[in-house]
This record gives sequence, C-alpha cells and structure tokens, in this order.
Amino acid sequence: MMTQPITIFKDLTSETAPAGGNVAKSGFNHDDRRALELHARYARSEMLANVVTDAILWVAGFYQRAASALKANFKLRAAEAQLFRMSDRELADLGLCRADIPFAVREAASEGIAPEFDTAAAPAVAANRNSSPAIFWAGRA
Repeated sequence: MMTQPITIFKDLTSETAPAGGNVAKSGFNHDDRRALELHARYARSEMLANVVTDAILWVAGFYQRAASALKANFKLRAAEAQLFRMSDRELADLGLCRADIPFAVREAASEGIAPEFDTAAAPAVAANRNSSPAIFWAGRA
C-alpha cells in the first residue's frame, strides 16, 4: 500500500498565506498581491452586475412580450364580439357566417391586419337621410 508523503505545515494554505504555499515562493510582494485581489474583486463584481442586469432585462422583456400578447388577444376577442353582435344579414354582406368569425379574425391577425376600433362613439346616423317631414310631405301634395 502506498502512503502519501508528509507535507510540511508551511506548504499548506491558510488565511495568511496564498494558495499553494508561502508568499516568498510566489514572487509577489504584499502590495502586488493586494492589487491582484482588488482587481479580482472588481472583475467578480462587474460579472455579477452584468448577470443581474441581463436578468432584469430578460424579465422586463418577458413582461413586455406577455403584456403585448395579452393586449393582442383582447383586441382579437373584441373584434370577434363585434362581429358576433352583427345580424346574419350584415355578416352575409361581409361574406361571413357565424361559424367563420373566429377563423376570419385569427386569419386576418396572422396576415398582420390588426382590428381597429373607433374610440369616440359617434352618434348613429340613419342610412335613409330623408327623415325630415318637409321632404316626406313634399311628394304627397
């Protein structure tokens, strides 16, 4: 059986000696070692700052993508609801039936056509503009 060689205490690492042995063996004086440790600390803190910044940006991007997907879904559902509120005759004028509404809305969205809604509700205007009594009675006299 082979045994390990006995190591001398001065070759072991401790808090007072650098890794691998005595300070005199490494060729660094105390100021050089201190500067090297300080540089390593700055490098570690810079790496950690970059990792944290990348993580924050990833979470922010994920939130932004999720919010935009949710908004797009709400717009598509509102467009479907608007089409479902139309009568069968109005849908036939558009070339749709009730079963085609979800497919037509999703297909238009996949082609890049976003539904647009009027934000200000204008008063309803009658299609027949001959609603004044004077025009009504003009042809009857």
